[in-house]
Amino acid sequence: MDASVVYADLNLTKTREPKRASPLSLPPDTCRCPRWHRLALKLGCAGLVLLVLSVIGLGVLVISLLQKTSVEKSGLDVQENNLTKTTESPAMLKCSKDWLTHRDKCIHFSQDTNIWKEGLVDCATKGGTLLLIQDQEELRFIKNSAKGKGESFWIGLNYTSPDENWRWINGSTLSSDVLQITGDAKENSCASVSKDKVTSESCASDNKWICQKKPKCVSETTCNDS
Repeated sequence: MDASVVYADLNLTKTREPKRASPLSLPPDTCRCPRWHRLALKLGCAGLVLLVLSVIGLGVLVISLLQKTSVEKSGLDVQENNLTKTTESPAMLKCSKDWLTHRDKCIHFSQDTNIWKEGLVDCATKGGTLLLIQDQEELRFIKNSAKGKGESFWIGLNYTSPDENWRWINGSTLSSDVLQITGDAKENSCASVSKDKVTSESCASDNKWICQKKPKCVSETTCNDS
């Protein structure tokens, strides 16, 4: 039996591969930034953040310093006010014309000459007493002030009996640490001071004298408050 040959014309259709999706096209006016531009933008943003943080930190530091300075200034103002009050206190006191100001005293060198007791009376009429020298510094001031006057001046110091001591007119005994008296000390002796020494003389001798008194207050209100 003859085998019949069957011919078949197969027309196989080629399978087409699926088309790849094409990338979306950008509008023609869109700018494509290079990669380094984007990197620079990121760095700029980071720098801006750091700058803002730095400004905030600097502001906090400045405020802290201002507060500290304000506290220190307040303390200095208090000290200056206290110092001003201290230095202004002497300025509230004033000596009369022709009287010298020395520490807490007004001192006057007389122009007249007389015995020691008359000098004592004259100082009393001026609202004071004969000078009582407190220490070496005041003695130097009196000697320097006596220069050029060429005279000896009675002070409030005399030799008393029967205790045989030099006493100030307020009753206190003379201390050798304050001054040294030259000349003989005997009954009815009084002390006079010149530009270079303190001398014992007869109270009946004629000399000028030195008075002292307290300064006057410039403002009665201020003096009453103090």
